[in-house]
Parts: sequence; structure tokens; C-alpha cells
Amino acid sequence: MERLQTERAKTGGLLGDETLLRLIAAKLGLQVQQNTIHNSGVLSTSRLFAGLYDVTVAGRIIAVFPAKTFQLAEKTGKFATIMLTDADGVLRVVLWDTKAEIVERGEIKAGQVVRLMHGYTKGDRYGTTELHLGIKSQILIETKTKLTNTNPSKKFTKKIQTLNANSGNVHLAGTVRAILGKKAFSRNDDSDGIVMRLAMRDDSGEAIVVIWNERSLKWK
Repeated sequence: MERLQTERAKTGGLLGDETLLRLIAAKLGLQVQQNTIHNSGVLSTSRLFAGLYDVTVAGRIIAVFPAKTFQLAEKTGKFATIMLTDADGVLRVVLWDTKAEIVERGEIKAGQVVRLMHGYTKGDRYGTTELHLGIKSQILIETKTKLTNTNPSKKFTKKIQTLNANSGNVHLAGTVRAILGKKAFSRNDDSDGIVMRLAMRDDSGEAIVVIWNERSLKWK
């Protein structure tokens, strides 16, 4: 547990405990049995649960987030996050290292239909299943598809009134009532950031939305 706490501190909470424990085990020369399910077909998001390996899913990308770097012991790593939707739900997908570089090069964009192959699943801190793509994973961008489940805005969004501190990742749809301001700030490492707040309303209530850094630049 002491080593786990040390590794948590080094990564700043970017990696889950399962991943950190596997890294610790590897350093100690231990082999950890994996729950491997060989699957040649495409799984829907509703059938996924944490602990699966060699997973393939397909859907439409609805959001792409910038790649970030992290430091783990003497190694520097990189990851990026995308959100994928199919007929059954919305899935958070984490791309590691060389797969994250695909995001950096702008090869993955919102609106594309993709097939994500040979991934593995984990549970996030809220217990929601997410898909991870590593060095052995593959990303296939579909140029011709009959996929019709392309609009999650009604089926998968939550009402503002239902939100609480434990809601985790959510998707909202509504009207921007007011932009409450934008300001710059300095981080502890002397780098600069931008934070913006706006008031958003749907038919159940109103909430303050906080937008950070490059996302705020899209608003004037």
C-alpha cells in the first residue's frame, strides 16, 4: 500500500490503482493473471465491463480531448481521451502513448465513425467502464458505413436537475443563458491558464458550467 501511495503521488492521479499495481508487480518480477476474452466481433457499449481484454467496439466519435503527458518514475508517458457513441451508450476511450499521437496529429476528429480493436476495459473512479487502447490496439477510420446511431444528444444526455457531486462524466444539452466572464490565472508551476464560466439552462433547471483553457478560446 505504501508503494501504491508513492506511485499515485508520482502520477498525480492520472493512472488508476489497477494500472499502478500492475506496474509495481512488473518491477518486482511478478506475473499477474489477466482476464482475457478473445472476441472477433464488435461489442456494444452496454455489454462492456471492467477487466476485459482484446475488445473491439465501433461507433461515432463525439468529442476529442487534447493529449497530455505524465511522469512515471524515469519514464514519460502520454495519453489522450475521446468519447464514442453507439446505439446503446457513450463510452470514454483512453489512448496511450503512440495512439495519443494520432490525436496530436489531428487524424481523429469528432464526427468520424471508427472501429477500435484489441483494447482492454477498466472501471473509472465512479465505477463506469471505459476502454483503453495501447501499443497492440488498432484504430480503423471507416470511410463507408451504414451506422445510423450518430446522435446521442437526446438519448444519452442528463437533465441538469439530476446532477450531483457523484454524477461523474455527464453529457448536457441546453441553452446558454449568459456568459459570466473569462479570466487568466497562473498555476503553481508559473504556467498560464484560462477559466470561463457560463450559465446553462434546460427544461429542468440551470447550472454554472466551468470551461478550462483551450476550450474557453472557442467562446467570445
